[in-house]
Amino acid sequence: MAFDGILFYKLGLELKALETGKINKIQEASQNEFLFTIRRNKENYKLLISLSANYPRIHITNESYDFPKEPKSFTMLLRKYFEGSQIMEITTHETDRVMAITCSKYNDMGDFEKKTLIIEILGRYSNLIVVEDSKILEAFHHLGIGELRVILPNGNYNYPDTLGKINPMNLSLEDLETLVRTNNSPKELSSKILGLSLKTAILAFDSENPSQKLYELIHDNTPCLYFDGKKNDITYYKVDGGTFFPSFSNLLDAYFKEEALKERIKAKTGNIESFIDKQLTRNLNKKHKLEDELQKADEADKYRLYGELLIANNYLSGHKKNITVLNYYTNENVTIPLDERYDIMGNSKLYFKKYQKSKNAISHINEQLSIIEEELAYFNILKSQIKVCDLKDALEIQQELIDNHYMILKSKPEKLQKTKITTYLLPSGHTVLVGKNNIQNDLVTNKMARPSELWFHVKDMPGSHVLLQSSDEATEEEIRTCANLAAYFSEARNSSSVPVNYTRAKNIKKIPGHKNCFVSIKGEKTIFIDPDIELINKLELKK
Repeated sequence: MAFDGILFYKLGLELKALETGKINKIQEASQNEFLFTIRRNKENYKLLISLSANYPRIHITNESYDFPKEPKSFTMLLRKYFEGSQIMEITTHETDRVMAITCSKYNDMGDFEKKTLIIEILGRYSNLIVVEDSKILEAFHHLGIGELRVILPNGNYNYPDTLGKINPMNLSLEDLETLVRTNNSPKELSSKILGLSLKTAILAFDSENPSQKLYELIHDNTPCLYFDGKKNDITYYKVDGGTFFPSFSNLLDAYFKEEALKERIKAKTGNIESFIDKQLTRNLNKKHKLEDELQKADEADKYRLYGELLIANNYLSGHKKNITVLNYYTNENVTIPLDERYDIMGNSKLYFKKYQKSKNAISHINEQLSIIEEELAYFNILKSQIKVCDLKDALEIQQELIDNHYMILKSKPEKLQKTKITTYLLPSGHTVLVGKNNIQNDLVTNKMARPSELWFHVKDMPGSHVLLQSSDEATEEEIRTCANLAAYFSEARNSSSVPVNYTRAKNIKKIPGHKNCFVSIKGEKTIFIDPDIELINKLELKK
């Protein structure tokens, strides 16, 4: 993830808009997350500070959080020092991921106080430190002697060592030209410039003029979410095919919402994605083993031929290692291995037994391969669903695995709420249902759909069942919007020109003898669509 120092610096400039605001409330969003409600110019802003080991961050958020009834002592300390105070200044330290929020207020004695809240977003070393006149009053994490730095109450606060790296915001184009010339690889360059990610350095070096490109990238201010070929990532400059946001806080809120959701799903479901991956690996190994067995069993025709040829030559003497006879199908000689214990007819019987055994094995192996192929398809569907679902959807997937005897939990599973289908309201007034897992897809397609309503699904890959609830003839805009939803809530969400099939719901049938997630389709049309998250975000979610 490219939440590098330069992006953090630009975020800091953006958050300066909170200066002169009043901190009205401080709440504990989780054991290592804090929510500051700030009032400025008659507007409320929610500033999230997270020290999560996997996703440490600071930004304005629009998300809602559940708060514990009894906050921890550190939350109470933050309230004591900062609730009711006014934000005087917000600064970042160079282009390192360290931010200082300096606040002031009058204490209970009527004395004027000024304290600074320092936020260090440094991976697993992330910290929240309360400082007054360079003295540490308290810190979320205490770091003692022997650590990289000492962070203890009553100690002096010192910024993390930047190791002599250069602040890129102070560099001219000529300075960058010198740096690029003396550091002739992306890795070397990123090690010299503070807050420059390796990804950005590589992008600059891949251009015709690396120093010019790097200068343009550093001074771009475009909050961007993009897919790097493996996963979503964020940056501060335009990336082709990326999604642009009006602010860096909006960008971080959207990105971390999805990433933090994955973390919550993992915590609540015992890492269901890992379980699904193990099932896929297990079934793939079974498939490869069966294919090897099938290849060996595929010699049945050879055994039958040997048996026939031995019967045709039963006048020859046996009890030898092999015999060469004429293959009357090809008019060529063939050498047949023999069991020396038996005569020609005895060896013929042995080969016919092998033939029958191989023939039976082929039938059994093909049956097993058919079962394995369905299992692989099933778990690939689940893998696709877990990537686009929320916590409630994931718990339903977990329950499905328990009900189908794939998964056994040591503790009692969390009680499920009544299944609720994600429903979008179109500008036309019609509604669109989107199934996020097999339970929901079954409800959408087999329980809620009327025969004449249009049903959508990405072509030839796992995805959501999408239903346009309308008795009217669908407009082109409605068809494209529904196809967009089907493409986005599928494995193809980061692709372009995604084929989506659509047809009347009456043309969708369950396949007898198979799991409910497998259906047959007829009378379909295909539309090609570029999944558009901005369009989807503009749709109204029906509650």
